[in-house]
Amino acid sequence: MIFKNLFLQRRRIVFIKHLRASLSPPSNLCRRISFSNSSDWVHHNQLFQRHPRLQILEEQCNKTLHHLERLLCYVFVSGLHRNPFIMSRFLYLSLIESERGNGTENSEFGVRIFDTIENPNIFSWNTMIRFFAGVNPTIAVHYYMRMFRGETLPDKYTFPFLLQASGVNFDLDFVKQIHSHIIKLGNDHSLFVANSLLSAYSIRGSSMDAWLVFDEMPEKDVVTWTSLISGLVSQSNYREALQVFKELVADDSQPHPNAVTIVSTMSACGGLGSMDVTKTFHAFLQKAGWLELDVSIANSLIDAYAKCGDLHYVIAVFEDIQNGKKDSYSWTAIISAYGMHGRGQDALKMFSQMEQVHKLVPDAVTFVAILSACAHSGFVEEGLSIFESMSGKYKIQPDRRHYGCIVDLLGRAGMIERAYRVIESMTMEPNLNVLGSLLSSCRLHNELEIAKAVLRKTGLLKERGGAAVLLSNMYAKINDWSKVIELRKEMRGRMHYKPPGRSWIQIKDAVYEFIARNEVDPQAVELHMVLEGLEKLSRM
Repeated sequence: MIFKNLFLQRRRIVFIKHLRASLSPPSNLCRRISFSNSSDWVHHNQLFQRHPRLQILEEQCNKTLHHLERLLCYVFVSGLHRNPFIMSRFLYLSLIESERGNGTENSEFGVRIFDTIENPNIFSWNTMIRFFAGVNPTIAVHYYMRMFRGETLPDKYTFPFLLQASGVNFDLDFVKQIHSHIIKLGNDHSLFVANSLLSAYSIRGSSMDAWLVFDEMPEKDVVTWTSLISGLVSQSNYREALQVFKELVADDSQPHPNAVTIVSTMSACGGLGSMDVTKTFHAFLQKAGWLELDVSIANSLIDAYAKCGDLHYVIAVFEDIQNGKKDSYSWTAIISAYGMHGRGQDALKMFSQMEQVHKLVPDAVTFVAILSACAHSGFVEEGLSIFESMSGKYKIQPDRRHYGCIVDLLGRAGMIERAYRVIESMTMEPNLNVLGSLLSSCRLHNELEIAKAVLRKTGLLKERGGAAVLLSNMYAKINDWSKVIELRKEMRGRMHYKPPGRSWIQIKDAVYEFIARNEVDPQAVELHMVLEGLEKLSRM
């Protein structure tokens, strides 16, 4: 791709200078769409006219398992079970119901329905794959293989459901296998399929494969561009994500960005940490009228300014949002911003105002923000009180993120043993974030014995991150070099690929990116030569 090659050779971000005149939000974006009653067709369908009881399937979707079972008895007695359309509708409703009720019981009912269908149509196969993609991806793949062996060819809806099943449960090779099926079966020109494939590669962290899919797509919509930008942001390729957005808005032949595109691009601004880039993007949003359209855009702008280190703009954007439009995410963003900058008292004040003045109930994400703020400001009692109120007052069960905040809160305060007891009392297995937080606190307060216990717990995890490094440094501090060597050897044996570290500096209007062990970029070679020269001078 010519554009991509040109961009990779540049080392500066020159943000949007020439924009399309028509980059305001589409006029029909906020238009209220009125859909006709989806069950109207039932009254004109001959099959439903001959069997009026079947109209319940379409007119009353919120049915219990008991209702579906009784209706299914009628279907078998009347011989309608031989009709693939009727059985596929039963299958769909039973699995949709299983998402609302007892998932295990209803999914078993759906499986029994599927097994009674003599020749399942593609809709039935897709329904099974779609359902199990979100419940048990391995079973979803199993149904795909059964479908394939049964000589039913997948369609353009099958592969997006199957790619959802890949998620983080299967590796990149699995996505590539699906990709090969897509090409062999001639579905690679489907926009719907290509967008799902692009997203799957992005989730797996393969920017190169995502770019290849993007470059080969004959047609691109706003979902395509947004998926690419989001994928690049998730891999910390912020410069490249901003350049992709610039390409999108500068080309009249490309689709308009939507609110999701804007929010994803704003994440790139925040990740880059450049005030100039964020201010420029802010001006673009104001000029195009995006800020008044969707409060989520203003919320993302608050987060971006917070990550750029400017609370003045954070407060200004927050206050510009009308009180009637501020949602829980707006308050969560401002609470997180205050916490990020060590202003825990202001974060607590906002948390109180959110509920008592504006009558907004905090959600799980809000509690992560306020608990993190308490941890960074050393408000132990306040943080513990809020944590206790989650399950008591708000009926929100803490997850690993909340436990991680509490462990960090207690660890920073030197309450290492209490933090370890919190981990022991968790109702779920701690992840690396929780254990790593306590291990960092152990290193800070020289708690070697608890650090050993924490490291043993990290040994049960698939990914240990830098846990062993922290303990190794603790052994080095007490001159136990045999343990240091032992841990370092173990680390080398378990070493997996790790994304290279990145950093950025801003000089005037340019942002320069540095990547660890970058031996390809000509400028990186020059920088290494300068550093080596400075090192020699320092020894003289």
